[in-house]
Amino acid sequence: MKFVVKIGGSLMDCGQQIVRRLDEYISSSDRESDLCVIIVPGGGPFADQVRTIQRQFDTDDEAVHWMAVLAMEQYAYFLMDGVDVGSVTSFDEIQQGLSVVLPYNLLRQSDELEHSWDVTSDTIAAWIASRIGAELVKVTDVDGVFDQDRLVRSIDAQCLEKMGETCVDRSLPRFLMRHRMDCRVVNGRHTSRIIDSIEGRAVVGTHIKGNI
Repeated sequence: MKFVVKIGGSLMDCGQQIVRRLDEYISSSDRESDLCVIIVPGGGPFADQVRTIQRQFDTDDEAVHWMAVLAMEQYAYFLMDGVDVGSVTSFDEIQQGLSVVLPYNLLRQSDELEHSWDVTSDTIAAWIASRIGAELVKVTDVDGVFDQDRLVRSIDAQCLEKMGETCVDRSLPRFLMRHRMDCRVVNGRHTSRIIDSIEGRAVVGTHIKGNI
């Protein structure tokens, strides 16, 4: 089975531990031979710097898009630091086990996504998942999508889009609907929830339904 696990920049303080725990889980799992987990990095403070530059210098959206994608690669190298896990730069390099994607070349080869801040690493992770036929897990620093301080355990992507600002980027609900995909949102400060999502067990989080 294939999974895309997007690790948000909000988890920079524990991102390396998450990667290490996933590596330990896959290495010790009796499913190692048929389990493929691709980590997609967020942009984190690196992408925030790109936002600052755009505001300061009125940088064009085209340039900012690729700067933000490269910001994801900076976070990828941070996540891999001190952790024995490889990186991939093309779909052909994806193999069983755990790896971290460097997305710049992938997106340059297939420039299919809108160049705006509505499309961030969330939608990029969904795009990668759609290309390789993988399940999508978004790992962030909150328990999931909230509506008036109430955790939403399950929501249709169409309803999520109408909510406006949430813990996912604005383009993700539309992408999920267009490609008939689901996404699970979990809190990465509880690494067991990531593993439970991969194992298909019930977990605290939000199940976004695009495949309806």
